[in-house]
Amino acid sequence: MTTSVNVVAGTKLYIGDTNTVPSPDNYIEIGDISNLGDLSQQFAAVTIESVGSGYSFALKGTEQFPNFELILNRNDSDAGQIALKTASALARGTLTNFKVVETDGGIITWQGEVFGYGPSYGGVNSVRQVKTSISIRPASFSMALG
Repeated sequence: MTTSVNVVAGTKLYIGDTNTVPSPDNYIEIGDISNLGDLSQQFAAVTIESVGSGYSFALKGTEQFPNFELILNRNDSDAGQIALKTASALARGTLTNFKVVETDGGIITWQGEVFGYGPSYGGVNSVRQVKTSISIRPASFSMALG
C-alpha cells in the first residue's frame, strides 16, 4: 500500500498487443500525455424510498468502470501515440492491453477498446492535442499498488 502522497508526474502509460495473455515485452510507452485521466471504479446508487418509514436511502448497485479519458500533446512521431491511433482503427470488440506504472511502483493493467483518436485545438497559445478514451473490461482489470 502506498505510504505517502505522490505526484502524477513520472507516471507512465503503456499500450500492448491484442493477445489475451499480454507479453511483457510488447508494451510501448505512450508519450507526451497532458492529462492521464481517471481509472476509478464506481458503483451505481439504487435509491430505496419507503412511505411507511419515511426514509430514503441508497444501496450499492452495479459496478462501473468509466472510460479512461486521455489527452495527449500531439506528437506524430511518438511510437506509443502511433500504436494508440492504430488501436483506435481496430475492429469493434478487439481488445488491446494497457498498463499504468505509477511513480511508487504501483501497476494497473487492463484490456480495452480505444474509442477514436482525433485532434483537439485550443486558443492561440495552445498546443495541438489529441483526445481519446479507452474502455476498461472489468474482468481484465488488475491493480497492484506500490
